[in-house]
Amino acid sequence: MSYESQMLEQFEMPTQKAVEQALLRALLKHGGVIKEFGSGQEIVDEIASEFGLNERQRSAFLETIYRKENRIKKALLWHRLLFRAADALARNNLVTRPTQTLQLTKKHEWLLTEKGFDNALKLCKIPSAIKEFLPVKSFEVQKIVKKLTESRRTEDYDPFDKNKKIVITTRESALRTRGFRQAIIEAYSHRCAVCGLKINSPDSLSWEVEAAHIVSHRYKGRDDIFNGIALCRFHHWAFDVGWFTIMDNFTIQASAQIRHVPAGFGKIEEYDFLLALTNKNHEMRFPDRSEIRPHQNAIRWHRQNIFHQ
Repeated sequence: MSYESQMLEQFEMPTQKAVEQALLRALLKHGGVIKEFGSGQEIVDEIASEFGLNERQRSAFLETIYRKENRIKKALLWHRLLFRAADALARNNLVTRPTQTLQLTKKHEWLLTEKGFDNALKLCKIPSAIKEFLPVKSFEVQKIVKKLTESRRTEDYDPFDKNKKIVITTRESALRTRGFRQAIIEAYSHRCAVCGLKINSPDSLSWEVEAAHIVSHRYKGRDDIFNGIALCRFHHWAFDVGWFTIMDNFTIQASAQIRHVPAGFGKIEEYDFLLALTNKNHEMRFPDRSEIRPHQNAIRWHRQNIFHQ
């Protein structure tokens, strides 16, 4: 038995397989990514608490001789076990290593793959049918996000995808849909561009905000960053049916028909949801990077074809 195995047995540490499963559950809970296992990282203590590790188990360390400098090197046993488990997940293509993730997202993080995402859902007993609606990152989806957010903006942008067809959902089309959604809600920092609402579910698995097409899917609107905007469910519906639109200077234009809405309609207690759209001082919340804001060609189409003057 190796020195490390002896230490694991002596301190009654959890099995590597159990830690692998705990890591997958943690990745799902944290949106698909967790940081490297450095000292002071919350994820290190979070998973340790899941196993009920005491202070003695958390602070135990391994001693090895660093031959190059002939000195003793110490490493926390719990950190080593976490790394061993994460490394095993990476070898099985369930996560990407921080060095690989860095090339894609410029962050040192462990990132779920699609295979790891599926395994995490099974472990948490979450139906795979709702996978499409969870804003959980995966390596494959983040590659699509990167491509969308780095797309070149052109003056003659066409918001229509003439080759778009309504087909049976395939793995590739599902990835593109999730990539579009992830790119939009990340660009808007998970906030509604109109009201600024930012809230997620108690289990942190889903956000209230939605990725709305400006030229909608039924009109063959493109699934790209220039044809999308982050909206809460209320404002997504109001935008799709034409209660308001966006002007070329990115301000809100409310429909004049709002004044004909019957008393009591469009209200949440004392808050008048529709009337708030007519506030002349209302500023929309758009990404700081102007090159990923909605394209004027897309919002002009919405103004001319969907908006009710």
